[in-house]
Amino acid sequence: MQASAPKHNVEEQPPAVAAPAQELTAQISMRAVTALELASVLISVLITTWAIIPLQPRSQWLMALPALMAIALMINSQRVRGESLRGIGLSSDHFSRALKLLAAPTILACATFAAIGYFTGSFHRTSHFWLNALATPIWALIQQYVLQGFIYRRVRFLLLDDSLAPDERKRRVRFAILATAAIFSFAHAPNPMLMTLTFVGGLIWSSVYERAPNLFAIALSHAAISLMLMTSLPPWLLPSMSVGYKHFLYQKF
Repeated sequence: MQASAPKHNVEEQPPAVAAPAQELTAQISMRAVTALELASVLISVLITTWAIIPLQPRSQWLMALPALMAIALMINSQRVRGESLRGIGLSSDHFSRALKLLAAPTILACATFAAIGYFTGSFHRTSHFWLNALATPIWALIQQYVLQGFIYRRVRFLLLDDSLAPDERKRRVRFAILATAAIFSFAHAPNPMLMTLTFVGGLIWSSVYERAPNLFAIALSHAAISLMLMTSLPPWLLPSMSVGYKHFLYQKF
């Protein structure tokens, strides 16, 4: 997938220090911190899906504790680095351009799922359909904030620097998109269909974010595809939307 980007569409993070003698040390230190931030967020996801949910704690808030701590880490990281809501894509900037870029893949995905539902006779309303319809756009925005607003930006920061030649910079941007999609897919293990679909979705959404960073538009695409997915695919193709240990319990959606 091609991911060439106009200059400075994704707001660059400011350098840690400007002194030439300290520049290399500062870059290494900031990259180490960035890698630890990424690891912390991913570990929080794994703890929630593979440990806390299977234990079914009596206090439901405990299930949300790792996620809340990860969100707090991300917000603090962005505050320390001076990343604005506008810079990460939580504004009206680039909204129209992002929608235009997303229109074709979103319509194609929805049409494909609808065709599968039609030819297999598998159209159905999920349990708690209207609740899902209301909650999915919000959940999609949260996921895209984590995926593009934090993970993609941090992966991109690890791979890029100002000294790169234009061709090498483009190559590394493409690799950042690929790595982000792989992380998104891994977070949906061991559900094979969701892992496949989220990898493709991660490629598309990260590519669009690079060119037009707007999380609201990407969340709308995510929500539309998710709702069509849940109501169209037959159980033999997508038994559930569950991930982690819960997937083995065959939790219907």
